[in-house]
Amino acid sequence: MKYRFTRRAMRVAGCVLATSLVLSGCGSDTESVELPKITASLLKSSGKQLGKKLGGGKDAKPNATTPAAADPNAIVAKALSATKGPIALVVRIETKAVLAISPVGRNGDYVTWGSAPGQGLTFQRGVLANTRGLGEDLMASRIDTAVSAITGRRSATYKREHTYLGNLGQSTSLIVECALSRGKTERVSLGAINADAVIMKESCKRGEIAFNNLYWVDGNGRVLKSSQWVGQRIGSLAIQNLRL
Repeated sequence: MKYRFTRRAMRVAGCVLATSLVLSGCGSDTESVELPKITASLLKSSGKQLGKKLGGGKDAKPNATTPAAADPNAIVAKALSATKGPIALVVRIETKAVLAISPVGRNGDYVTWGSAPGQGLTFQRGVLANTRGLGEDLMASRIDTAVSAITGRRSATYKREHTYLGNLGQSTSLIVECALSRGKTERVSLGAINADAVIMKESCKRGEIAFNNLYWVDGNGRVLKSSQWVGQRIGSLAIQNLRL
């Protein structure tokens, strides 16, 4: 499957930010300069809340010297004004590193979202199918049954198959047994997203490997936000759409 990363789409996606949130510009235009600042501020102001909800680490203890958080609504408004198309924020839950992504290619149900430096995440109807440029990437997957159940908001049991690239360049396959359950309904309201969504919890395991994914799915089967596991090295990504 081939994807076309357009120059403008990669600029719009913004820069990857280091864990320390050091900012670096990717270009001179408004879109490429503003989005890194926006993603950093958003992470500071609402990243802890998002991480806690999605199962990411513990909140830090209050500190009297910590500066007041920026207004998340103002930050999101800037993000939406920086680009006319869809945009999402991705946070690596383990390290809190963040990047902004936007769509750069489509092939049927598969949509690839890219960042300015060239990282790519491909989703099958909102469910992560493969990654590129993150390190130990998810090279491919067989998740049709999972996608159908998740977007249909129904409980189910099934198998997932993930393919990774080994240290010697060989492909390794991981097949896990998964159970999907339907949780409560919750309002998702951030940026241009404002809809009721059912929280779908996916629990998968094989031997000592176990992980949980969460999906907020609206009545049209759209995944509005999620926490999705990539692999043992990368861990999980929190993905928050600001506009679809």
